[in-house]
Amino acid sequence: MAVTRLKRKHRKNIARANNKQRVIKQLLATPVIKNVDIEELKAQFGKNTVAGTSNAPSASVTEKVSAAAANVTESVSSASSTVSETVSSAATTATEAVTTAATNAVETVTSTATTATESVSSVATNATEAVSSAAHSISETFSNVFKAVTDKVEDVVEAVTDKVEDVVEAVKDRVGQGTDTDEKPAE
Repeated sequence: MAVTRLKRKHRKNIARANNKQRVIKQLLATPVIKNVDIEELKAQFGKNTVAGTSNAPSASVTEKVSAAAANVTESVSSASSTVSETVSSAATTATEAVTTAATNAVETVTSTATTATESVSSVATNATEAVSSAAHSISETFSNVFKAVTDKVEDVVEAVTDKVEDVVEAVKDRVGQGTDTDEKPAE
């Protein structure tokens, strides 16, 4: 059977990917700021102009930004509480499993000791070694899982914090770009 290639679809897919990359580059592009007096901008940020327009961002934009920040903070806190609940339930489950395994091993050792006195020492030694190695492996596995979950939580929190900071900076940049003044900065 011959292999067919969908050339038009391939060109469309490449064009879509290129368009998405171009949009991302445009969104991430920051204008070059030269010869700007930062103190003067900070002083003018809260003042209104004579024409009734404001150099500061409007209250609705500020409210939207604060609402978005509150939503992100709320999402992060709910995610961290969910992860913490999951980790604690996993710890409880692991503890119960270890306790049950230890109880079962002790019962096995006790019943074996009562039935055969000669094999008590070898069975007890084997059972103790098995329990300790099982407890040790379960402990190591739990530690590894807890560390991995903690690392993932930290990565998620860091990524969300970075995204929030990027969004806030982008909003600030957008708000700063949207205000036009007749004065140009001194060069």
